[in-house]
Amino acid sequence: MATSHHYDRRFGWVYPLFQLLGLALVPLHGQSLGSLYTLTSVIVSSYVLLILCVAVYSLAYPGDLFFLSDATGTFADAIQFEILLVVPLVSLILSLAKRPLQQRIARLMDQLDGQLEANASEPGLLERFNYTMSGDVLTTVIIYNVIPAANEMFIISRISANIIWYRNWLLKVWFLMLIRLGDTLFLVHVQYVRNRYRLLNYELKQTRSQPDAITHRRLVRLKAVQNLLKDLTGDVSDRFGWQLFSVITMLFICTTIDGYWMYASLYHDGNLYKTESFLCGISPFLMFFMLFNVCQHCVDEGELTFYHLHNVLNRPLPPQTIQNFSKQLNNEKVNFSAANFFELKLSGLTTIFASITTYLVIYINFLPKTDTFNDYNKEHNLVNSEM
Repeated sequence: MATSHHYDRRFGWVYPLFQLLGLALVPLHGQSLGSLYTLTSVIVSSYVLLILCVAVYSLAYPGDLFFLSDATGTFADAIQFEILLVVPLVSLILSLAKRPLQQRIARLMDQLDGQLEANASEPGLLERFNYTMSGDVLTTVIIYNVIPAANEMFIISRISANIIWYRNWLLKVWFLMLIRLGDTLFLVHVQYVRNRYRLLNYELKQTRSQPDAITHRRLVRLKAVQNLLKDLTGDVSDRFGWQLFSVITMLFICTTIDGYWMYASLYHDGNLYKTESFLCGISPFLMFFMLFNVCQHCVDEGELTFYHLHNVLNRPLPPQTIQNFSKQLNNEKVNFSAANFFELKLSGLTTIFASITTYLVIYINFLPKTDTFNDYNKEHNLVNSEM
């Protein structure tokens, strides 16, 4: 086993950030645990206290954060706001409860990279794939975190005249960032699994040009690598399953309510923030797409292993060598799920958006037919505000 390539170091600079937020409690090699745990305790205690204070404030003074107009719906605003306070706590609790599983994931990654490095067909092959993975991780972090945050900050900059909506967004944007960082830890693990399947497929392609005796030995070793990848995929899905379920439930609710806002903006007169209402839908849509798309690419890479293996079938190898490997790939496919409720594939995303549309149609039927935004605008002196 190559202990120099500890799994968290492969994730680069982002992993210490997950540690400080209490989302990854497996330490790096050589870290000062006293300083790490002190900083983590201070940061985690601070944002947990902030969540509790905001929750109490929002329930005690709902008029300061939620619209009291039938056109927008106080109840919908409250649900959309309060669920953002719950999800970060769910991620934190699961991080504590699933720490033994996170440690097992660390050991599996060490074993996996140890075998890949020991049996690499080319010198420095693992480091090359690690470099590729670091680029994929950086891209994921930017798309999943930076773009939604920039969109949300733009919305905040445009709604300062609407003090309630401005106050609502100014509070909840920080919890949205925290939620996305928790999801990023999952996406980083998925990128790792995808990268290692890509490396396995590369090694299978290289095996086709080897002599028969060497090919047989390499297939046995690569099957052991695939066994570790299968176990790792299951553990990652188990570690983040309930966290994903809570996040996707949140996104489902928020997207439905944002759709209601969009329709209300078009249906009712007097909304001075139609553009901002539509911009609110960008972040949840992007989060949905990234979660399902990254998992879909990983699943696709895993399915290619079956194809590359069968390119070796025309060789005079012992039948058992190929058959066991082939049956395993066929029966134990790569899969990520949200607590076994649904799989994270693009086909599943289509089903979710179909459900959102159905609920939105039902929700819109409760929209008051005679209400407008004018009363709200007058109450808050927004009639003459600039967009």
